[in-house]
Amino acid sequence: MQESATTYLILHYTMRGHTMSKGKQATINIRLDEDTAKAFKDIVERDGYTQSLVIREFIKRYIKKNGQGALDL
Repeated sequence: MQESATTYLILHYTMRGHTMSKGKQATINIRLDEDTAKAFKDIVERDGYTQSLVIREFIKRYIKKNGQGALDL
């Protein structure tokens, strides 16, 4: 099986001069095919967001929905 080209999206947990928490920050690396990465980047920029912000909010909602709702997010 031939592997397609992959783009790495590196997410840093900071947002326009505000830190997301008082604790340590983490970085998550994800692999996406180039078309998916470009489409995501174009859409979030069009909507006035950053890729990091959209992914961060998704992760928070996922945690709250799937059993860790008590976390202070």
